[in-house]
Amino acid sequence: MRALSILTALCLLSACEPSTTAPPSDGDAPDLDGGAASLDAGAPVRTDGGLPSSPDAAAPPPPVACSPACEGGAVCVAGTCEATVAGFGAIDAVLLGEAARFDDEILISEQPDGSWRPSRIYRWHDFLQAVHDMHERGVGDFRLWLGDEGASEEVRAAQGLVHLAAFLAQSMKETIRYDACDENNWDSTTGYAVSNACGQLGQRYEDYDCEMACARSPGAAMTAVTHAAWYGAPGPFFCAPDATLTAAGAGVGGRWDYAHDCWPYPATEAGFTPHDGPAWSRPECEVYEGQRAGRYVWDGSGGSVEGCCWWGRGVIQTTGRCNFGILNHHLGRSHLDPARFAHPAAPLYGDVDFCEDPEAICASAAHPELKWVAGLFYWMSSVQTYEADGWAYLDALRAFVDGGLVDDGFIDAASGIVNRGCHAPPCATGPVDGADERRANFDRVLQVMGLR
Repeated sequence: MRALSILTALCLLSACEPSTTAPPSDGDAPDLDGGAASLDAGAPVRTDGGLPSSPDAAAPPPPVACSPACEGGAVCVAGTCEATVAGFGAIDAVLLGEAARFDDEILISEQPDGSWRPSRIYRWHDFLQAVHDMHERGVGDFRLWLGDEGASEEVRAAQGLVHLAAFLAQSMKETIRYDACDENNWDSTTGYAVSNACGQLGQRYEDYDCEMACARSPGAAMTAVTHAAWYGAPGPFFCAPDATLTAAGAGVGGRWDYAHDCWPYPATEAGFTPHDGPAWSRPECEVYEGQRAGRYVWDGSGGSVEGCCWWGRGVIQTTGRCNFGILNHHLGRSHLDPARFAHPAAPLYGDVDFCEDPEAICASAAHPELKWVAGLFYWMSSVQTYEADGWAYLDALRAFVDGGLVDDGFIDAASGIVNRGCHAPPCATGPVDGADERRANFDRVLQVMGLR
């Protein structure tokens, strides 16, 4: 069972009253063998219900897209491509300096044969756009922290880069390693039922509620854009009304038979692309590119996927109606009554309705940085603000930089916050999953950044 939700973190940013049932957390990514990888948790809930902001803070102007899209060492700033990310030269020089190294050495995914290659989903340029937007524009007056402005140039640069390196180290473990944006169908206890889209390991993502939750969506139909890649791996998640599946001849309820061989492997032929239609309507053995085995079996097992559109998405998986609702209000086209919840002025993604289309996080061609933005929103509110039992994340980061970046205590604590909900694991939920891998990831990022 997953631990606390990103809801506990994002309630720091909103007037929300969560249900007594804890929503699933962000960051639960699948292992290549289909097992659950982690348990994430948020920070303590802020009780005043307000968005961190100053009463006199001026609303930023509406964001303006760049056309054509920026490339290489530039991000879009108010409709113009500029060579800046943090607006601070020492940090920008590192982030913009050797983009190819970050793509080739940091944003890499493991293949079913054990080899590694650059991710096809997570790209350094998109990450930089997300960092810029969350640092410069943020949410209200709440910004991604990139070092103390009063510190020396060297110290401030190190602080900001360490903060990003810690985020990347966790993301590399949670999703980048698996090249996953959408949550994979990994729960084998159900026989890889298609209804795992509704919630895995006995969860029900649709039922995780709060005042800011998206409305239930029994009429929605959508297909995930990513999936696992192991031999016979289940096809992408999907949701659809029962009547839609019945009319398509699929029926209500089914599972993925991963043992069915697809010889002569039509989905592995050069130039193959899956059918544009939803997953349930695609030809057998042509559900996804590279498929060698597996097929849907419509035997009524598992149950309906009607309204089950709230699976995890993004680099630190945003999951459930509540989490998508909070994201939609603060960053998208808010669905909430403005008489109860004041709408943010000029939200970053006012053209996106995350309630109507949660798949935008993974599928948006206009905003490929969204898969990063959703994770940074979580990081800002859950990790950056974490304080418990006299220990504070930012204070520990400052001490780590002042001490010469030499010990594992800081990254172990950050891993504990993300994976188990406390800075000094083992917590009540157990030891950190993949602690050694997270340390190695952190060290690798610091090396590429030139800090080690």
